[in-house]
Amino acid sequence: MSGSQVVGLVFAVAVVVGACFLALVLVRVTELLLTVKGTLSTLTAAALPLLEQAEQAAKTGNEGMVKVAAITDNIQAVTDDVSAVAATAGAVVGGPMVKTAKYSLSARRIITSRRAPDRAKQVKAELAAERRGRRRGARSAAPDTATAAATTTAMATATATDKRRSRRKS
Repeated sequence: MSGSQVVGLVFAVAVVVGACFLALVLVRVTELLLTVKGTLSTLTAAALPLLEQAEQAAKTGNEGMVKVAAITDNIQAVTDDVSAVAATAGAVVGGPMVKTAKYSLSARRIITSRRAPDRAKQVKAELAAERRGRRRGARSAAPDTATAAATTTAMATATATDKRRSRRKS
């Protein structure tokens, strides 16, 4: 064998070995691809129902959110209506109620002032009558000291009573 034949034979053996190696790699890649294909088909078979369930849950959740939004809008409308009714009722009832309270307070003050006559006025009237009597009596006799003492006591009592009344009203 000549040198070129040996080179040709080595080259042919190398090509055959390379072809066998390449065939082995292709067989392994094919097995791997078949395994991946089986895994993907199993995954797809398991994932599709899960995806459908997730889609259904999302739709149900969205429907629930729409219902909650509608309920919230209705509650807001009712709250606004109740607020308006309360404001109107306050305006309609509140004004007359305040006026009635003022009227009843004034009426009560008038009634209580008429029940208990003013002591100061009463004492002044007594003093005026006494002075008149003294003028008339001064012409005829000396002033009565007992009457003067009674008048002074009545004035002191009237002043104390008026002070107590003014404290109660305050």
